[in-house]
Amino acid sequence: MKILIVHNHYQQPGGEQVAVEAQRALLRGHGHDVLTYTRHNAEILDFGLHERALFFPRTLYSRRTYHELTELVRRERPDIAHVHNVFPLLSPAVYRALDDAGVPTVQTIHNFRFLCPNGLFFTQGRACERCSHGFTLHAVPRRCYRDSYVLSALYATTIAFHRRVGTFGLIDHFIALSPFSAAKLVDNGLVSRDRISVVGNFLPDPLPAPGPAHRPPRVLFLGRLSPEKGVATLIEAAAHLPELTVGVLGDGPDAASLAALARSQGLVNVEFLGKVTGEAKWAAMRQARAVVIPSVWYEHFPFVLLESMATGTPAIASRLGSLAELIEDGQTGMLFRAGDSEDLAKKLHLLLTDGQGATAMGEHARQALETHWCAKAHLAGLLRSYELAAATRAAKLRSR
Repeated sequence: MKILIVHNHYQQPGGEQVAVEAQRALLRGHGHDVLTYTRHNAEILDFGLHERALFFPRTLYSRRTYHELTELVRRERPDIAHVHNVFPLLSPAVYRALDDAGVPTVQTIHNFRFLCPNGLFFTQGRACERCSHGFTLHAVPRRCYRDSYVLSALYATTIAFHRRVGTFGLIDHFIALSPFSAAKLVDNGLVSRDRISVVGNFLPDPLPAPGPAHRPPRVLFLGRLSPEKGVATLIEAAAHLPELTVGVLGDGPDAASLAALARSQGLVNVEFLGKVTGEAKWAAMRQARAVVIPSVWYEHFPFVLLESMATGTPAIASRLGSLAELIEDGQTGMLFRAGDSEDLAKKLHLLLTDGQGATAMGEHARQALETHWCAKAHLAGLLRSYELAAATRAAKLRSR
């Protein structure tokens, strides 16, 4: 099968970038011919005055994208197009070009951008779904995108316009990373239930080795230090458990304020270790009793959860959004009330006092990964979604 992957890269790589690259390698590794059409937001840093002036209308609809993609499809004739992100440089012109060329199109939903101008359903420190039904101008007075009136207006206008004119309806099939994410799209009228599949993220083969059964009283947070990640809740919980060591692995805009919070409470059991990658990250996870995911926004499918499962490390996560579906409470990890440091402290205490229980949860987590979120399962889900997209496209062509 010849597959065209379409993606607008972000300036700061994250889980979405990891997913796109892993998926491309998986498809190629199983004999598929994979093409790419991409742009990178680093281009924006070099924009001159003329390009900056055209940034807004091109985000709404890029003629360059339409013509380049049309020519690529004419020349290569892909069997399927798999789109990940189109904002801001590619623009929703992607969907018009693919539809006009008759290419079956699949869209993976990595965030809530089609329903929310900042893509997070999170603003001003709390979850928010005001724009989800299509009236996106709620985002402007709240400066939901990068704390900017102008950029919030740009995305609010772009999303509202393309929902109104039916651009997103040109997509033949959607992939959501969890049932929770799929339900949000269906319930808010973006797509019908028969045109969306759930295909979670995965870790490529070979999976990393799990850690030992017995581990020190230490837990980790790994990720971006920003408000929606809820790290303050973990620091406040650590104040109740001086016998527990908390390692914070990551950086971001909240790094200084979180370190100040720990100092203000006199916590010597919270260590800020900066961003840790590669084998050092895996080694840290193998020696942790648990990984804590204290998010206060609707996570889709964080890779840190898969990584913790791979090392046989149970996750303790907020009972919020997809996390409440991905973790089987008491079996593959534990759930606590989002933003509730006392509830989190209780769960951490249980982890400390029941070493055998923690080991069993870690083993069950590894088994769940090997069954549901391995490369084999992901590939099967992808190919099934491609078949459904092709069937929908064929039905559209017959009806025209």
